[in-house]
Parts: sequence; structure tokens; C-alpha cells
Amino acid sequence: MSHARTAAPTTDESPRLGALRATLDAGDRSAVDRFWRDASATGTPLVEELPGAPDERLVTFLWRQDRPVEGVYALVNRVTDKHLAPRGMMRRLPDTDVWRVTLRLPVGLRCTYRIHPFGPGDPQLGPDGPRSGSSRGLPDDRSDPLNRHAAGPFGSLLEIGEPPSLADWLAPAAPSPGAGRTETFDLRGGDGETYRVRQFVPGPAVPGAGDGPPALLVVLDGEQWFDRFGIVPALASAVAAGRVRPVSVVGVEAGADTAARMRQLGANRRFVDVLADDLLPAVRARLPHPPARRDTVLCGQSLGGLTALVTALHRPDAFGTVLAHSASTWWRPGMTARPRATPPGEDTWLYEQAVAAPLNDVRIRVDVGSNEGTMTGDLRRLHTALRSRGFDSCLHVYAGGHDHACWAAALTAGLAEAAPPAAHPTAHPAARSSCGHRHSGM
Repeated sequence: MSHARTAAPTTDESPRLGALRATLDAGDRSAVDRFWRDASATGTPLVEELPGAPDERLVTFLWRQDRPVEGVYALVNRVTDKHLAPRGMMRRLPDTDVWRVTLRLPVGLRCTYRIHPFGPGDPQLGPDGPRSGSSRGLPDDRSDPLNRHAAGPFGSLLEIGEPPSLADWLAPAAPSPGAGRTETFDLRGGDGETYRVRQFVPGPAVPGAGDGPPALLVVLDGEQWFDRFGIVPALASAVAAGRVRPVSVVGVEAGADTAARMRQLGANRRFVDVLADDLLPAVRARLPHPPARRDTVLCGQSLGGLTALVTALHRPDAFGTVLAHSASTWWRPGMTARPRATPPGEDTWLYEQAVAAPLNDVRIRVDVGSNEGTMTGDLRRLHTALRSRGFDSCLHVYAGGHDHACWAAALTAGLAEAAPPAAHPTAHPAARSSCGHRHSGM
């Protein structure tokens, strides 16, 4: 085994690791293999109760050493990234192949994570984490092979307690015969750009298809939701279970790199007009029964969440509901990259838009993670301003971060409010008009 330099020990130790250490000290070397067999059977990370702290758990991330390394970094979304990276540095149990780090984390937390072993002199990783402060492009990027969800759409996934269900995404029901069709087409926008669009149309045999025209959901970053996360089978599963009514899904692809995505989704008013004036008419023309505006939903995350909110404020004629997840409150006109820090106490550009825009009837649902730093406070303040002006705004703060697994749960919950099944019509719209501000365990 490599005699690697390690970070300082944590104050809390997993009881299971403590028991392993004691057994090894007693001379039983076979305990290591038994430990890994047990971990494989129960799944990782290890989640254990913390005496005297019912709202927290001890969570231990593990890696079984398979090559000589200098260190191992557990990158846990908004838990051990950015300035919190030193918390994710694993330590090796001496003279074993067990690397671990134990953290105190809140019940209700949902987050994804990756494991990064690295060798001596690695240019990107060192004893305190990423040398540049950024977790992008780190070497030897691995999922956790013992995590029960590692092969799923979100990769290695931690859920403590019972956050809102992701069952439709992690294990969608088998599609029924005639469930629908998906097609791809190119849209030439009024801004002169060409956009790749994917469109799913449910079939007539889908449960609830006789209850009126399907709702219409437009998602930004469409290639991610269609290809990587499986939005079509996930929502088909939710429809089959009676959680939402039948829905057509349209995905608009974003730029292939950060700069292109910034140009498209950086509150680009010309792109907002493309959504309203070019995309929706083209999509409606392909639907046998186009829905009314009130049943048309726009959903975006991060920069896409910013664009969704700008659309609600400046083109209220287009969508009846917008779902904005972790909207990029740091953005201002002219930016080509995210700034390293946001000036404290300064009104965000998005807030300025919210207090100046004419009042309209678009239903706005904002979701943001409790671990998203200044963004959480920014969106609380934005929501308060919208509510005070009479907008139908709803804020949900979930236990998590800037994470597609959290956004998928928020997407399903938001769509259930915007397009409930016919058996539960009260969820739309009156039941949500007074929701104000909610905490959830997504």
C-alpha cells in the first residue's frame, strides 16, 4: 500500500469503521475482506445514526484502493466542493485498502458524488483538494461501484431519510404499448440561429389521454434531459402512476460549450422571443390537440432557470407556468463567465427585473438548494419581492445543492402542480397560489 500524505482526521468516526479498526488491532486481518463484503451487501456510503443528533447522520464515503495513490478526493455536490474541498479528502486506514471520509450531514439531504484517486505530483489535485479551486475535469473520475444507484441516470447518489421520491427516474415503469413517439427537428429562429429540438408526443393509449389535451412541457438543456436523464420514461412512469396527467415534452438543446450556453441562456431576450414566437408555434403545429397557455410549462436549471424566470417576466403570453431550478442569480448583462464572487448586499440583475416588470398571471415555482450559498438568499429575496407585488410565486428550498438529482425531483413535483391528473384538479391553480415559501427534503 502507498504511504500517502493524508488530511487531518475528522472528529467523528463511523462506528463500523471503529469496529473494523478495533478488530484489526486485535490481529484479525481477515476483517478487511469481511468489511468490504458487508459494504457491498448494504451499499455505500455508510449512513449511521448520531447519538444526540436526531436530525443528522454520520455518512462515510469509501474507496477500495486498486492502485498506488497519493490521496483520494470525494467530490460531494455542494458538500465538499469549492471552498469545502478539504472536507472531502479521504484518509487511509493504515495498512489496509480502505480509504474513507466521514461527514455529519442533515436528514433529508439528497446529493450526487464522484470519487477521484490521484497520484503524487498530480497537477490538478493535492492534499487539500483541487489546486485551482474548480472541480471541473479532475483526473480518474469514478462513480462509487458499491452505490446502489451508480448505474442510474444521476450516478452515485446519497439520500438521507426520505426526500421526495425519484422512483420515476431511477426505476421507471415499462412503457405501455402505444406510449408515444419522439422526433427531432431543427428550428430556425427569428434570431437567425438554428436550434435542435426534440419532441415527445404521448399516444392515445396512455392513461388519462381521454381527459383532454396533454399538457406541454418545454425543458431547456434538452439534450441532457432526453439523452442522459431519461425524462420521457420518467414522466411516462409518473403519468402511469397517476401523479401527473399526460404531457408532451419538448427539449431545446443548449450550446455544446460553456460560452455557447452563456450566449443562449444568459437571459438572452432574443432567445426568449424564439421560445415564444418560433418554438411554441412549431411545436403546436405537430400536436394533434395543442393545450391552452395555462397548460404550457417552461422548465430550466441554473442559467436555464434564469431564462425561465426572464420568460415569465417579459413574455407572459407564452407559458402559463415556469419552473426555475437554482436560477443563476449571479448573471448580469455582458457576462461571458461566472464571476468568482458576488458583491455582498448588491441587488441582483434578476431582482431588478422582478421589481420592474409589469404584473402578470404566470405561475412561478422557484426551487433552490439549502447548500447553494448566496444563491439561496438571492432567490428567497426574489420570491419575497414577487409575492409582495402580487405575482403567483412559490418557493421551495430543498436539502441539497446544484444537482440534477434534486432538479429532477423538483421537476416532477412542479409538473404535478401545473398538470395534475384529472382526478385531482384542485392542485391547479388555486391550491398553489398561496404556497408562499416551503422547505422540502428534495
